[in-house]
Amino acid sequence: MKRKLTSKLLLVLLGSAGICLCIPSIGQQLVKGTVRSAEDQAFMPFVTVVVKGIPNGVTTDAEGKFSIAVASGQTLVFSFVGYRPREVTISAQTNLDITLEPESTNLGEVLVVGYGTQIRDKITTAISKLDNKVLENIPYQNAASSLQGTIAGMRVQSISGQPGAAPRVIIRGGTSITNPNGAAPLYIIDGVIRPNLNDISSEEIESMQVLKDAASTAIYGARASNGVVIVTTKTGKSGKLRVNYQYNWSLSQLAKGYELASDRDLLTYQRLGVLATSQVSGNATYLNLLTGKSGYGTGNDLTNSTAFTTQYLTDANRHKLNEGWESMPDPVDPSKTIIFKETDFQKVLFQNAISQNHHLSFSGGSEKATFSAGLGYMNAQGIAITTKYQRLNFDLNGELLVNNRLKFFSRMMYSRSGNNQVFSNNSIFERSIDVPMTTKYVFEDGSLAPGLAMSLGNPEYYLNKLKGKNSITNLSMAIGGHWQMLPGLSFDPQLSLYETSGDGRSFQQAYYNGPTSYITTRSATGLYGKRTQYQADGVLSYSKLFQGVHNVETKLGISYYQRDTTGLSATGQGASSDLIPTLNASATPLSVSGYESRQVLVGYFSRINYDYMDKYLVSLNARYDGASNLGASHQWGFFPGVSVGWNLHRENFWKSISEDKLRLKLRASYGVNGNIAGLADFQAQGQYSVGSLYNGNAAITNTILPNANLQWERSKTVDLGADIGLFNNRISMLVDVYRRVTDNLLTDLSLPLSTGFSSVRTNLGSLENKGIELELRASVLPPSSTLQWVVSVNAAKTLQKILKLPENGNTNNRIGGIEIWDDATKSYVYKGGLQEGGRVGDMFSYKQLGIYSTDEEAAKAPIDYLITRSNRTKYGGDVIWLDADGNGSIDARDRVYVGNPYPTWTGGISNTLSYKGLSFYVRADYTTGHTIFNYPRAQMIGQFQGDINISKEALQSWKKPGDRTEVPKYYWADQNAQNNLFRNALSANGSNSRYYESGDFLCFREVSLSYILPKKMAGFLTLQGVRMNLTVQNLGYITGYKGLNPEEGGTDRGRYPLPRTFMFGLNVTL
Repeated sequence: MKRKLTSKLLLVLLGSAGICLCIPSIGQQLVKGTVRSAEDQAFMPFVTVVVKGIPNGVTTDAEGKFSIAVASGQTLVFSFVGYRPREVTISAQTNLDITLEPESTNLGEVLVVGYGTQIRDKITTAISKLDNKVLENIPYQNAASSLQGTIAGMRVQSISGQPGAAPRVIIRGGTSITNPNGAAPLYIIDGVIRPNLNDISSEEIESMQVLKDAASTAIYGARASNGVVIVTTKTGKSGKLRVNYQYNWSLSQLAKGYELASDRDLLTYQRLGVLATSQVSGNATYLNLLTGKSGYGTGNDLTNSTAFTTQYLTDANRHKLNEGWESMPDPVDPSKTIIFKETDFQKVLFQNAISQNHHLSFSGGSEKATFSAGLGYMNAQGIAITTKYQRLNFDLNGELLVNNRLKFFSRMMYSRSGNNQVFSNNSIFERSIDVPMTTKYVFEDGSLAPGLAMSLGNPEYYLNKLKGKNSITNLSMAIGGHWQMLPGLSFDPQLSLYETSGDGRSFQQAYYNGPTSYITTRSATGLYGKRTQYQADGVLSYSKLFQGVHNVETKLGISYYQRDTTGLSATGQGASSDLIPTLNASATPLSVSGYESRQVLVGYFSRINYDYMDKYLVSLNARYDGASNLGASHQWGFFPGVSVGWNLHRENFWKSISEDKLRLKLRASYGVNGNIAGLADFQAQGQYSVGSLYNGNAAITNTILPNANLQWERSKTVDLGADIGLFNNRISMLVDVYRRVTDNLLTDLSLPLSTGFSSVRTNLGSLENKGIELELRASVLPPSSTLQWVVSVNAAKTLQKILKLPENGNTNNRIGGIEIWDDATKSYVYKGGLQEGGRVGDMFSYKQLGIYSTDEEAAKAPIDYLITRSNRTKYGGDVIWLDADGNGSIDARDRVYVGNPYPTWTGGISNTLSYKGLSFYVRADYTTGHTIFNYPRAQMIGQFQGDINISKEALQSWKKPGDRTEVPKYYWADQNAQNNLFRNALSANGSNSRYYESGDFLCFREVSLSYILPKKMAGFLTLQGVRMNLTVQNLGYITGYKGLNPEEGGTDRGRYPLPRTFMFGLNVTL
């Protein structure tokens, strides 16, 4: 299939391109003109001018002038943010004088849709557009971050503060039953499919559109089930050379750290906690810890053989009290004095990070040819020491008007980036971040001390022992054209190559894993990977207005996509020195591996748009796709979409209301999408593993079972919406209500162990997503006011439910889950896991009702079978657990529902106040409904590890009979004592309900003050324009979550916190 389709398709496209080059061009004319503002007749630069139905166009120059090739009968669309778009049908005129009326809405804006453009007034599907105000002040390290809180129904989560890290992007809840957080949308940049928006310069982005319902995405078929993000980049403008330079300097700081107890409190609680654990458990050997070499033990000394500073005061160490060390009576034996040195390792781990960004762009050209070029460099430090991100960008595009009927264009995007990350988020941001403050930072000889171990030690020591180097190169090249074959009939081909390659190495220098264990393994790794993508698209378009009232636009196209991946990696160890970090220094090779893979997709698509007098709108979309990685009998899928709209304000009966007071469009859509995300290239055919030995011989192992019946996931979506404009469009609203059902879900089906395989990938079950979305934009003050105030609000609610699973004999065809007491049915039932009628990801835990105030109260407690020893006596200070089934005992069946990791509500709000050249902009976003198990918080009270710092919250613990508190008595290693907090916390659905926290938050994502220098003053400096801004990014969260980052639900086992960043920006146009 692949070879035949490939050869035929390339012949068609190349032949079509050849025709474009050879056929003489007639029928089009060059139309010139000027665009002015109707308010003051001022020239309007940067107005977008496009031929209706064709995505590419031109923009006006600094004097409002433009020129564009257009055929008689075609329609030009003029659009600019904040102004009503205007359409002009061309007949014989060659010079136009256009005026645009200001408006306060986006109802008439031009949107880029699948393989074309449309005016908002005629769109019948759910499409949102990013407000470019978001891109003005911040040079985003990852362009996808600009979407956070700006598009209704799009969940964008900043889950890591690592510089350059990509946020998680999910549209309308995603379609995956096994990995809802992996349901990423399809990204298309200037017609080229890309896996993400990584390493793109946000300064080069012209617009971003999000296609959300199936009718709008059906034209992309196979991979559009999770939505589509369309990005267009800036193009050249005719006129004199325009040079722009943007500079940004920023300072990033830790916005919120853990509130840790002092070293004195740590010593008090740890030493008394050991006594308490020894007493309650009956294990006297725990008492040996008090004189051990730990963060609270007194067995340390001043040599390099111990990791901690705590020790009894002696004549040999008394001088340390004159060097900043502290002392306190031993809480266990007050007759003795403990000395120690305090070091706050949060201050060691985090730094003030400096970042700089430069971007230089050139654009210009003549009426026949235009170009645009951009060069950018970013150097960003992370707030965690040693972390960083660097990026070099170069973008170049040009257009050539051969004649009035033929135009060619080419685009290139290049980037090269590299970063340095911590070796483990868990080790650094859960464990080393709360290393006991009594840990030695340096030894007596001044050298860095390692601490207890790599996973719980001095972060400055260990992060500087791992030497890494990596780079990722992205290259996208596209060539295409526009051929006006006949009046109303055009052909748009595009060929593109997208290649990304990555190489890297890491070298673990010799290090102390603790103070005495010197590791000289010196592990080294080298790797290289490359992804090459070939894409070819050809689109025939026809548009015609019949009898002045029937407007028809049609498209017919073909698309070919091929993605090849290849990679090599090797590891070794045993280098003789730390001086040579490359793999060739390794004396002992450990492994070498490589891979090659390919995926091919071919699609045929069509769209028909019809409207009658701009009142009644109908759109039909369809795509027929074939994929190489599906079963032989299911490789092809058909994905249709239909949508309708009704512009009520264009009806005669609306005249009594007045279009200026109220504009209303109703729309409805239905469509089908496919999805094969997460399906390996040869999943249907089965996979084999090589490189292992069996009885000394090379072996081939069957690792993935074939399944020739694998099919597309199919998502069917119904969407009802309305576009509303009020008071001369000063208020605009977009409202959508939708229901999406995804069938044939791709997931793993468990198999009996006798098969030799744990599971097989198959199609099973169906999932429902439904929700409501609202986008509102309002200009509070009239257009005549010199002070302008614009408010934008968006909100979305998403609900998910499993509808169908394979028949397996269990109630609700349950897969997994836990057995608990159900108070509604007064019986034991299975909850959680996957089951019909339920949600994905439900969380359960043991419910804390309170704390026993006295031993007498505790004596009445149910038997707690989570205490594993034979003596399960309860005491004052222990947790009062919910005995859900009332049987007088606490066991796994007494767990209760405590939340779900996936949010229900998302949204954002922004305010813009502008007065002449001064502008104040505030943007915030919120997420509610998700639950986070705050493992670090529980651990810093329950001391699960045994030798970490404790939080200030632990100081609120129960201490004596009669105390009323929510924090249980402090024990060293809670799981070895009364198990008040641990309770199998490392497994799903364990621990204590109190530490399953709401992740609801409101984040002030951006606060900016900007100023545009008056034109006269800029002119005095021989500049066309100067803009400056002061910005705070991620100012802070309003949240009840007590961890470092509330944005991601589920279990928090250490997260790189988002920094608060202060910025200065300068934008100069020559």
